[in-house]
Amino acid sequence: MIEKDMRGSAAAGEVTALYRTLFRPGEEHLWTASDLDAAPGGQSVYFSAQSFEGTLEDGPSGWICRLDIASGGVERIARGRQYRTAPDGRAAYVGNLAGGQEQLVLRSSAGETIASIALDMRVEALVWAPRGDKLLVLGADAGADVSGAEGGFALRGDTKGPGWLPEVASSSAQNLWRRLYMWTAGATALRAVAQPPFNIWEAAWLGDDAFAVIASDHHSEGSWYEASLRILDAESGAERARYTPAEQVGVPAGSPDGARWAIIEAFCSDRGIVCGPVTLGGIDGERVLDLGGVEATDLRWRDADNLLFAGVRDAQTIVGEINVVTGERREHWASEDLTISGWYPSAVPSADGSVFAVVEGYAQPPAIARLSNGEAEALADFAPAPVPAIPGTMRYHRWQGRDGLEIGGWLVLPDEGARNLPLFVDIHGGPVWAHRNRYAAALRAGPVLVGKGYALLLPNPRGSGGRGQDFARRVHKDMGGEDMHDYLAGIDSLVAAGIVDPARVGVSGTSYGGFMSSWLVTQTDRFAAAVPISPVANWYSQHYASQIPWFDAALLEGSPRRPGGQYFDRSPVFFAEGATTPTLILAGGRDKNTPTGQAIEFFGALSEAGTEAALAVYPDDGHSLRGYPAYLDSAARIVDWFGRHIPAAS
Repeated sequence: MIEKDMRGSAAAGEVTALYRTLFRPGEEHLWTASDLDAAPGGQSVYFSAQSFEGTLEDGPSGWICRLDIASGGVERIARGRQYRTAPDGRAAYVGNLAGGQEQLVLRSSAGETIASIALDMRVEALVWAPRGDKLLVLGADAGADVSGAEGGFALRGDTKGPGWLPEVASSSAQNLWRRLYMWTAGATALRAVAQPPFNIWEAAWLGDDAFAVIASDHHSEGSWYEASLRILDAESGAERARYTPAEQVGVPAGSPDGARWAIIEAFCSDRGIVCGPVTLGGIDGERVLDLGGVEATDLRWRDADNLLFAGVRDAQTIVGEINVVTGERREHWASEDLTISGWYPSAVPSADGSVFAVVEGYAQPPAIARLSNGEAEALADFAPAPVPAIPGTMRYHRWQGRDGLEIGGWLVLPDEGARNLPLFVDIHGGPVWAHRNRYAAALRAGPVLVGKGYALLLPNPRGSGGRGQDFARRVHKDMGGEDMHDYLAGIDSLVAAGIVDPARVGVSGTSYGGFMSSWLVTQTDRFAAAVPISPVANWYSQHYASQIPWFDAALLEGSPRRPGGQYFDRSPVFFAEGATTPTLILAGGRDKNTPTGQAIEFFGALSEAGTEAALAVYPDDGHSLRGYPAYLDSAARIVDWFGRHIPAAS
């Protein structure tokens, strides 16, 4: 039996101790940095940061901060997000109002507020025109879906009235779209530019008179998978041109002179998580850029001819630049020891020709760094004093799949040379995403278990990003097939090396990792414990309940409207009979990506089969349980469940 309230448990104490050491709640410590914006002239970098001003359970507050490059000093500007500077020094950001409402704040070059506009939408992008006289604003309606990468729930646009009122959904609702607006100097309100039936997912300026946008003709989250690049007139919103990709597109970038656009075009499983080749279009026609084997994840124009890119190449993180006219390419920085924070790497150009990014490693706290000539110069780090020790050491581990394909992943050992260890296998989501060597293994339970003597494996099986499109597509029409055997082969390689005790292996994962950790326990008895988070258990019901029905329709063989095929053959609920692995299932009550019913179904199937099973649902959380205090509690439950079933000492 598991407890409803874990806060007094030993596992919760261990998780809390680590997170307090890192986050320093109540001390106004800034935790990490993201969303960098380099000011004109290169004297400052603005960024978003988080601070745990109350208790850990209260969660973090978001701040906009400024880094002075010369002194290294950091100051807090305002509570909010998305600070963007114009070429003339003016700025805009999304600020906080009472009651959770937000406002668009415009500042002069002297830092004075020149306009504040209350918002009835969630701003997803702010971009100044190259001349700096106009501001693009991309806003999601009050009822629009949030992507799985952001939590996979619907925004709550109308919460007025008593608590018993139902949450209502309607296919004809009009508050579900993403729209494009523009602010011009002197205006006191935003002007709508592109509205339904356009749904704008991402947007960038293309010169001063057009937008390059990723758009679809429906608002549903699943329609993103069939979105196209569209060139819109900035005044009228009329479509000038369209590029239709073979698969998915993201990260539009328009050159400041309006002559060229660039996008990342790739096989993707999640909106907002795009990794692949770069397609260039415009006056030269359309072609794929040669980035030297780098799968791009971020694009920024330095000037009319030079395009900055960040991305991954197998285990390396790369930041480079290419002259799109001559094809000349150079790499500012490449590292296997360090990476760049975030879902995938991103970087911004500096006025001196270098690049700014947030750099981190497994044992190296995040720092804003200047990248140039292969070096990363730290300008401001976010490590508390004294710098906390992250348990264990990380290295990249390679093995062969059962068909001979090379597979890799990040391995953390509590002590070099340690033998016969318990193993925690943490499976990433997607499936087209990838683990990287992030600080503290990107947290949750991994570092705590390493500190207790477990090895930690973060595998990147076939289907992962960063190994080329052919590698990513190997999971297409085969989810839960050969990629499942890649995990098992990775465990076998560690057992064969004497590192891991085969009787003490546990598995967990979120989203696609939740599906895979559920699938594995129905296919093999080699796991001593499992904790699927936000899983898929039944592809039939997943299709009709999820916000992304396109996902399973595109990646599985068969149809949700017919019996048989992979909708049956790859659904864990139908193979629970005979499962022996003690399994704890965690889910969010507001999850629309892999809805809560998936976790309930799998718990029911395991319980009916006589398998030891437990279920914990967090009613106010969405996909992947990223809210506080659910994030902390879920980490504690993983540690507790593993402690019950996988002793750290053999």
